Amino acid sequence: MVSDAADGTDGRSDAADEAGARPDAAAPTPSLVDRWTALDRGWQALALGLGIVAAHLIGQAL
Repeated sequence: MVSDAADGTDGRSDAADEAGARPDAAAPTPSLVDRWTALDRGWQALALGLGIVAAHLIGQAL
């Protein structure tokens, strides 16, 4: 499986790089959207599928 991160992008903004700061020094916690887009597509599909199955089971239980 090929990771989407293989293209050299790691999901972080270039603002820290442009400012000359180290990207790992005092970096803010990435938002949920940033974390989601940094995931490989296979992991995204797995998480989405498990969420749909969980929602279906909850719906059936009610």
